[in-house]
Amino acid sequence: MDTEAARTGTRKAYGDADGGRWCEVYLDEYRLPSGGAVELHRVRLGGGRTGVVVLARRGADVLLVRQWRPAVGRWMWELPRGFGESDPASDALRELAEETGLVGSSAAVVAFMDVDSGMLESEVAVVEVTVPPDARPRPGTDGEVAATRWWTPREVAQGVRDGALRDAFTLAALGAALALRLTEC
Repeated sequence: MDTEAARTGTRKAYGDADGGRWCEVYLDEYRLPSGGAVELHRVRLGGGRTGVVVLARRGADVLLVRQWRPAVGRWMWELPRGFGESDPASDALRELAEETGLVGSSAAVVAFMDVDSGMLESEVAVVEVTVPPDARPRPGTDGEVAATRWWTPREVAQGVRDGALRDAFTLAALGAALALRLTEC
């Protein structure tokens, strides 16, 4: 049986100017099962609330948004996502409306994921949202999204192959959705 490493100390190294509402960094000390000690960074996003990644579906197609991501210095096609504020289904519907102007007809949590279990504390819910067949997305009012587009399953597969889709949230959410579909067969 695995033995857990005990946290023996923690200190806050950084908290954003909004009281840590969006990002906090901690330095934690652990006593390892071997008896050794180690200090590790831990990042808490969104105050520790569950974030969401939105798998918006129109039939078999999924909606992706194009955003500039300064951390990696490039434009990315990705699923809409955001910080949690209430419950994952409501948060997903809110994020979808903010980023694309779309109103979902239903929302259901299909998976939870730890995006970077080595450093990020916050979990993320994958929420599948159904939108009407004639839904026409548009970049939202928050200014984050430059473009929106429905992608067919074949286009998604090609995007993964050619590197056009490389965002970890998007790839993990698509993988979780695919795994669930395979188990339903």
